[in-house]
Amino acid sequence: PVETDEEAMARIRERFDILHEMTKASVSGDIRAMIVSGPPGVGKSYGVEQEIDKACLFDKLAGKRLRAEVVKGSATPIGLYQTLYKYSDANCVVVFDVCDSILLDDVSLNLLKGALDSYSRRIISWRADIRDEDLPTSFEFKGRVIFISNLSSTQIDQAIITRSMAVDLSMTTAQKVE
Repeated sequence: PVETDEEAMARIRERFDILHEMTKASVSGDIRAMIVSGPPGVGKSYGVEQEIDKACLFDKLAGKRLRAEVVKGSATPIGLYQTLYKYSDANCVVVFDVCDSILLDDVSLNLLKGALDSYSRRIISWRADIRDEDLPTSFEFKGRVIFISNLSSTQIDQAIITRSMAVDLSMTTAQKVE
């Protein structure tokens, strides 16, 4: 369908409003996992990080350990396991901002499937070589995960998609030419 500039802007504004509301729901624990996808430069990270900063404000003021972390760039499977363990408490949120390597690696995907499972107890295990003696071979993950990705939802493993709420911020439109 063809839409005007005003209709396109209203549609885009509505998607960003949904992004803010879903991020708040992730922080509060109402949503276990969220995937935010769309092209680079549209503001995916900004919208999520605004809400994460608000959630961590009292932690910062009180000098407490922050309830959320934003991981940007890349993570190995063991790095993912360590991060999930560190933020495994029920009030914690981990944001993976364009860490698309996680979404494309089989070992990482298996860890994520455990972290995002729909069971009441989500146990994650690592039965390979662990050099960090403080890191257990398994733990219960009670936290939440937000992915921000430049990948389209068709490029992301369907088991991860079905375990998450998805916000697509693609900006494609068919505009009326006058």
